Amino acid sequence: MSGTKAIGEIISCHQVEALNWKDPKVLEAFESACNHCRNPDLLDIVRIRTKIQHMITDCLIKKGFVHPPVALFSPCTDPLNHETEVPEMKYYSQKVTLSQSMIFNKMLVSALSNIQKVFWVSPNIRKEKNVKDEGRYSTEFTQIDFESTQLDRDSCLTLIEEILEVVVNTLADEEGDVIARISGRRLPKLQRPLKRYDLGDEAKARRCRESEAEDQLVLENPQQPFFLTNLKREAYDRRDDSTGKYLNYDVLFPVVGEILSGAEREHTHERLTMRMNELGYKLEYFEPILRVAREHGLKASAGAGFGIERLTRAICLLPTIQAQYPFPRVPEKLIVF
Repeated sequence: MSGTKAIGEIISCHQVEALNWKDPKVLEAFESACNHCRNPDLLDIVRIRTKIQHMITDCLIKKGFVHPPVALFSPCTDPLNHETEVPEMKYYSQKVTLSQSMIFNKMLVSALSNIQKVFWVSPNIRKEKNVKDEGRYSTEFTQIDFESTQLDRDSCLTLIEEILEVVVNTLADEEGDVIARISGRRLPKLQRPLKRYDLGDEAKARRCRESEAEDQLVLENPQQPFFLTNLKREAYDRRDDSTGKYLNYDVLFPVVGEILSGAEREHTHERLTMRMNELGYKLEYFEPILRVAREHGLKASAGAGFGIERLTRAICLLPTIQAQYPFPRVPEKLIVF
């Protein structure tokens, strides 16, 4: 029919700039991606990663946690308290941010619904800038992000220990030979309770910066993971003003470092606004969650997010986080697949 557009003229790929296959960097990235996917260990690594994800979700389901559909973007998402570029897209006429974590989703579901225990197997995008250790970061990764109004800091730490014990010890029994071949060492079984270190106290005692104290603690714990508490970071991590300590926590594994972050949450409008102002946040961007806090009220809760690729790297002692990806997502590097 005259005037009718061909299908090829209206499909969305017309909105995306094509790769320039005359560019040597594109050809180099193409060959590198093909070679990377031929890694003979990839099947075993991905199989172990699959078991890790399954065991964590299975533990949470047995504890009564439920998994709603995933939200991949929002007008208001985790700001992250370090140097990143905002990953954004157009949703029809609205500009939205791609998910960097499910933290606000967890807090909002806990506040507005009758769900008391929630988790997501969440894909995340992080456009890290000025990355010095490429082996540690990927721009696309998976978090198992959980939250509960029935948890506080200490009960959440206990739950995390229980889950890690299942994951690490099951893999040590069932995949010990494979992990030894990939990593060059037998996976040590996890011993509870995990050690707990207060980062502020450690930095003060060692007379160094907190980042240096964290690195030293990883070196001093070559066999077992441990908890690191009282970290200065996001506005939604609850601070006990009577002690000045933050009621948050990381889990760090030997060699690799942090594989999980979590906290009790600030849950009043007054506290969230105060903490955001302290950190210089743009309050207009966070109005969706601030309005819920102001008009409906948030609930006290605690939770955390397991970084599945970081945990897989820690268990298999992979040289880089990208070793488990069929097609790498290295920050600030060209991708072709």
